[in-house]
Amino acid sequence: MLTREHVQNILNIVINKSDYAEFQKHLVSDFVYEFMGTQPCAGLWVGPDAVKRQFTAFNENFTTEFGVEMDELFVDPEKNAAALRLHSHPLTDLGGGEYRQHCAWFIYFNNDGKITRIVDYSDTKLVDEMTLRVETARMNNLKKAQAAAKRTM
Repeated sequence: MLTREHVQNILNIVINKSDYAEFQKHLVSDFVYEFMGTQPCAGLWVGPDAVKRQFTAFNENFTTEFGVEMDELFVDPEKNAAALRLHSHPLTDLGGGEYRQHCAWFIYFNNDGKITRIVDYSDTKLVDEMTLRVETARMNNLKKAQAAAKRTM
């Protein structure tokens, strides 16, 4: 039977310790991490290393490492499911904005207590705005570099 303690222990491994190798031991081999939204990192991330790959890709938008904290956890043992509310630490994105994300995870387990799927509902508006700022800053830097290169010719 799924317990709150079991769920909290597994989530602490990835949320508080960022120990992806240990976290992967609690996932099924065909695990799915579904990041909702319209951002480039949205969609299905499949495999035990899916959370690490998505977090790594998402981290490329920030000047400091992305980290989250658990606000609330609800566990439904009858449905082998849990819901988790998270928030990120305030970070500065590469485009220069202050950014703090709020999200909810819906977590589904098999009968052995392993996670089969996490569906991540993030603050899409903030993620979209941050992504746009980061890409705009990258393009502006490329333009500046190109202009500087032309001046030295």
